[in-house]
Amino acid sequence: MIFIDKFRDKLCNRWSWLRLFAIGMTLVVLGHVLVQTVRDLETYPGIDLRVKVVSSRLLARGMNPYYDFRHVSQPAHLQLPSDDTYSPVLLLMYEPLSESNWRMQRAVYFLVDWSAILLCSLVLSRVFPKGASRTALWIAFVLLFIAAFGFRLHLERGQYYVELALLTALASASLLRRQNQWFHAWPLALLVLLRPTYAICLVVLLFLRRVRYAVYAAGIGLLLFAATLPLVGVGDWGKYLAAVHADERATLDAVYGMTPESAAALDGQTMDGIDFSRSLAGPAAFVDCTLVGLARGSVSPVLTRLVHRIAPTENRFERLNTGCLLSMLIFNLTVLYGFWRSRAQGPVPIAFAFLAPLNLELFAPQHFGYCDVLLLAPLLLMLASVLSRGSRGGWFFYGALLAVGFLMPWAALRWDWHVQLFSFLQYVGLLAILNGVCLAELRRRGEKAQTCVVPL
Repeated sequence: MIFIDKFRDKLCNRWSWLRLFAIGMTLVVLGHVLVQTVRDLETYPGIDLRVKVVSSRLLARGMNPYYDFRHVSQPAHLQLPSDDTYSPVLLLMYEPLSESNWRMQRAVYFLVDWSAILLCSLVLSRVFPKGASRTALWIAFVLLFIAAFGFRLHLERGQYYVELALLTALASASLLRRQNQWFHAWPLALLVLLRPTYAICLVVLLFLRRVRYAVYAAGIGLLLFAATLPLVGVGDWGKYLAAVHADERATLDAVYGMTPESAAALDGQTMDGIDFSRSLAGPAAFVDCTLVGLARGSVSPVLTRLVHRIAPTENRFERLNTGCLLSMLIFNLTVLYGFWRSRAQGPVPIAFAFLAPLNLELFAPQHFGYCDVLLLAPLLLMLASVLSRGSRGGWFFYGALLAVGFLMPWAALRWDWHVQLFSFLQYVGLLAILNGVCLAELRRRGEKAQTCVVPL
């Protein structure tokens, strides 16, 4: 009888019906995205997956995986459809796939990526308080990440950022649980080797007084780097850095005029019997969420003209970009100093450790829509912190999530209203909100410290 009474009370509670409706809608979205991505798997070949697999094949043969694909001819099974700018350690991870057939490679990659993003949700849900907040995590996770165009593009291209998001989630969970044994630091060490810009996280952890974890991560990273040297020589790392620099230079040169050498003509390009000119088309497919992307015209003609008016030459644009980068660096250091001074612990400071590299990447040469999944761990950690204080989310909170997840993308596509601009503003807006939460956390800690001062 007690169970029946509780069940009847829940049915009479409008709040429970709201939660059930939101969960039901997210399950519908999840099923739709799964079906759509399976169709994409059968339709598109995955151009970026081809780059990593073939580059791994070249590396295993002792050949240069960073050659200029426009000017160097190779046999069909060693041809790259675009430049390789991936780290040698990342290429080693694709070696088990390098000799299998293409359909097997695509299927394995598809399963690994879906498993990785669902594991992200599972790992991060452990830091959420019980009750409605876990519902909020599920809804935010599905609507803002799985249902986003960036995840579909990520799967279609064969990118690796979902795996980076999983490593970020694992590292965040270890830091939040204050697990300081050396084997808990391997996710961050591997994250730095796969994407070296995340070395910034090690510096941030020093500010957060997590010295032991940062030292362990750096040590494991150095050991892993040394272990790969018999397979990946120092020369390969030098070629990797040279390829990244050349790609950055070509991207910056394209801001004020595309040269024939910097354009990758893939029309009708067939390799191993697969047409790699077929890729997922769409107005938001190539939106570049950086200042360089604004200047290149990938977002909005109005904003492009504004940037070119402020910086009419390439040299002035480089100075503008460098100035903005330094300003964001100062902002990061200011927030870190505040956390260090207040001895801050908890989800928000840990989230900022993985947000700081993304702040700086706003002024990198490129940051496409399939990279947006890197915001997954910082956003859900901060959401956990906000919802754990008093309110666990009400009508307005869940209504806002449903609006962002359903209405806004639909409206942008329905009226063809600058979808590129919407995608750009969504990413930059999320970054601004997350940084705002960090500033609010600093302010809250400052006010708390003042109230704790006992007058003489």
